[in-house]
Amino acid sequence: MSGHGQSPVRRFVRSSGIMALVYAGAMVLAFLAGIVLTRSLGAYGYGIYSLALTTATLVGLITEFGLPVLALREAGSARASGNWGSLRGLMRWSDRAILAVSLFLIVAIWAAITLSGRAADSEFLQTMLWAVALVPLAGLAKLRSSVLLALDRVAAGQVAVMIVRPAVFLAVCFAIPIAIGPLTARTAIVAQVGGAFASLLLVAAFYRRWRPPELASAPAQSDVRGWVAASLPMGVTEGLRLLQGQLALLLTGWLAGAATAGIYRGADAVMQLATVAASVVATAATPMFARLIGEGDRQGVQRIAVLTGVIMVAGVVGVALPIALAGDWLFPALFGRDFAASPPVFAILAIGLAGTYSMGLAQALANMSGHHMLTTWSFLTTTVCNLVLGLALIPPLGAIGAAMATAVSAIVGAAWCAWQLKRRTGYNTTLFNQSLPGILLGYLKSGLAGARGYLKR
Repeated sequence: MSGHGQSPVRRFVRSSGIMALVYAGAMVLAFLAGIVLTRSLGAYGYGIYSLALTTATLVGLITEFGLPVLALREAGSARASGNWGSLRGLMRWSDRAILAVSLFLIVAIWAAITLSGRAADSEFLQTMLWAVALVPLAGLAKLRSSVLLALDRVAAGQVAVMIVRPAVFLAVCFAIPIAIGPLTARTAIVAQVGGAFASLLLVAAFYRRWRPPELASAPAQSDVRGWVAASLPMGVTEGLRLLQGQLALLLTGWLAGAATAGIYRGADAVMQLATVAASVVATAATPMFARLIGEGDRQGVQRIAVLTGVIMVAGVVGVALPIALAGDWLFPALFGRDFAASPPVFAILAIGLAGTYSMGLAQALANMSGHHMLTTWSFLTTTVCNLVLGLALIPPLGAIGAAMATAVSAIVGAAWCAWQLKRRTGYNTTLFNQSLPGILLGYLKSGLAGARGYLKR
């Protein structure tokens, strides 16, 4: 049965299953990378590495300015309308825009660091000289990966970014001590550049292989003004999303030093294990929201929204609880004594994540339903709250204060977006939903009926 002939739930389950396999591999690689980096660099070096990588990621948002999210939405629209010329024109223009802005930013940052005369004495600036090379590589790869997602090429869209990049990164990290000496924050970033380059080559090959013939042959249409008008709010939203996720790390490095930032980052890195279920369903559900909204299937949208919320919260609790209980032994055993202070930071982040996920995928649904300004204001609320709480809590409490600021601000921003989305569209993405029992019961009956039918074959 084709993807178009399946029910929304079956398409969602199929995409989620593929993504679960990809994310499982990615989490294993990320976990191994975390062990290698923390044991090789220590809390201080890992803090320098994390701060440089985060800064380069935030700089990269300037080059993307929402284009990957716009491409995802436009690809879903093209599938429904058959207007592939607009998407082809958008991809051409996006490539040129990302490359041009990236080149400008790289030259500007290199010039500023070199002219400052401090690069020789600053490990962070030496690391940043290499980190900015990630900017165009990540942007071009993300653009193509987003389109592949919308085309239901879930594995092709994510394997290059989530499997190949960390695998190459790990390989280079193991090769560096053999070839040139001990791993440092700077050479770890060099390994990231190698992984990002390999990822871009593969995702570009997948994109050329799997794009529809109509996309490759349709006359390119241009609507630069419309693309800019649509992408800028999405770019601001994406920037705020990443900033609110990384703001605590940046504030910790600034207010409490690189070693404390490394302790926070160690807890946050392990926290990513608890986000696997949410990442899987969000990646599968977001393009599906766009398609179902285009088809006018409100019931399908609501059912997928409720299902994702349940899976997200269950995933956090199921993974984070045993890690938190074993944290006092686990963190030092895996990462070294420098990270013995990470367990309470992890526990606070886990509580905040569960509360945030109980609001469901409100931001993603707002983006796909044309209410992207709700998402922008949601992340702005989160960021401002995180900044205020971070400035107040990090100086006296260190990494624990950073975790408290992150947890509270994320819940506040997600709750505001979910409330506004329900008020404007009627969609209720939260677990505080009167229709939740009925929808879950419907899923249960459908699953039992499917199982009985399978057994009768």
